[in-house]
Amino acid sequence: MKILKTGCGNSYEAYIEDRLTDGVNIIFSNDNNKGKTIIFQGLMYALGNDPIFPSGFEYKNYYFYTSIEHRGKIYEFLRRNNSIAIKSDSEITMLDDISDLKYYFSKNIFELPYIIKDDFQKMVDLSLFYQLFFVGQDKRNPSNLINAGYYNKQDFINLIYSMTGCLTLSDSIKRLKDLLNDLHICKSEIAVLSKRLTFYREHPEIASTVSKGADRERLEKERMELQSINQTISDRQRKRTRLINRKIKLETLLSELNSLNRQLKIGGIRCQDCGSENATYSNGELSFELTNDLVRKNIVKSIYESIELYNSQISELQQMINSKQTELNERMKKVPVPMANILIYTDTIKSYEEDEKRLSDLHDKKAFLEAEIENEQKVHDANTAMQAETKAAILDSMNSFYKLIDPDGTQEFKDFFATRNMTFSGSEEQEYYFSRTLAIFWHLHHDFPIIMDCFRKGELSTQKENTMIEEYKKTKQQVILSSTLKDEEYHSGAKYYSIPNVTAINYEPNTNSHILQKCNCENFMNIVSSFGIIFKT
Repeated sequence: MKILKTGCGNSYEAYIEDRLTDGVNIIFSNDNNKGKTIIFQGLMYALGNDPIFPSGFEYKNYYFYTSIEHRGKIYEFLRRNNSIAIKSDSEITMLDDISDLKYYFSKNIFELPYIIKDDFQKMVDLSLFYQLFFVGQDKRNPSNLINAGYYNKQDFINLIYSMTGCLTLSDSIKRLKDLLNDLHICKSEIAVLSKRLTFYREHPEIASTVSKGADRERLEKERMELQSINQTISDRQRKRTRLINRKIKLETLLSELNSLNRQLKIGGIRCQDCGSENATYSNGELSFELTNDLVRKNIVKSIYESIELYNSQISELQQMINSKQTELNERMKKVPVPMANILIYTDTIKSYEEDEKRLSDLHDKKAFLEAEIENEQKVHDANTAMQAETKAAILDSMNSFYKLIDPDGTQEFKDFFATRNMTFSGSEEQEYYFSRTLAIFWHLHHDFPIIMDCFRKGELSTQKENTMIEEYKKTKQQVILSSTLKDEEYHSGAKYYSIPNVTAINYEPNTNSHILQKCNCENFMNIVSSFGIIFKT
């Protein structure tokens, strides 16, 4: 994947950056207020990342655009708040929910991995996935994720394990749990029958036994487990209802657009209030001109694709609901009624011969379950071993990069994240992010550009900086960095222009604290209009 162009703006002010090349790009200035962070954050924001713009920048008032190339195909993204339009091969897809973008991304660009989150197997959000290769300037936290929210650092680690192919997913976890539970029940039945057979032999004259109440602790545990399953079913049903409602709205909209299409073919359409012949379709923050035949066809196509996406998600949720309902029904079958009087013995003791036959069958079942558990546990153990190897390999690489940059440094990385009491001085925080980002890249060999805003943060020395740049070159990936120079560096000549195979992009001519300018509006709004968008200032 390669970034071709990015920009942001509206009809009053805008900026476009189209000077990026395939190799190492360094956007630099002599001041901190030249708009570098707005461009970096805007680039990723257009691709679905969470906003981390500088304070005072009212990003909700602007369109954000990023064009990428992936495996020879160009995709253009235009975002305003949570509305996104994507253009590729003259086709336009409209999304009115940022969560839908990851499904488009996974289907068309890169298949996103799954992790276990809240005991549920889910596709990762783009905000977590992008942290593999994008490091912004603000809200950095070596002991946790950048701008941590829904996800935590273990989710990031599981993302790496999933992409390495060693994350144990929920189906395997559930199977092992069910097998262990069945084995526990089997052993309990064997114990009861064994005691009863001994009882028969010692007291053959006794033909019945007294019912006893179940252990209260076991009863409460059973109730809590059943309640948890029922809650999961309710949550999935509510999500399914929301998706069905979205789908119905789109189908209604599609019917209205088809009706409008017929009116246009018969004799045109005109607003009875103002007399305008323009018809528009609003998708959240984006508005499209319906009298344009190409735009209208793309809108209809996009709506069909959205309906198809919702059908897929509804079907997936229905399967989950069915699975949990089956599990609930099976569990309920195993719970005698009333639950407050779970019996240890049956009302009438079976014959000695029947119990002996049952005990023999239970021993066979126990042997089968133990063999299945052993096989399933081997899979878990193999994944655990691979996870340890993955972690060790990445940490070894991180420490090697750190020592390469700072031979006299005293830090030693023992995990993907720093501990809360770990102190970073000078440029060590920047060295940590550099080391982690490159270590992950070389382990995964992913296809994404490495993007780091303010890569000299913490007074990074020139020697360390030059070493980093050479290591970035070795990746053979597109690398986009930003740098703020000291006065003597900026005025001493061509700081970055003289470095071979580095594209230097000077932001110093930009107006302080006002990178967006009126002179760029025409070109930027031409990009916006190419999506069939009706301007919003």
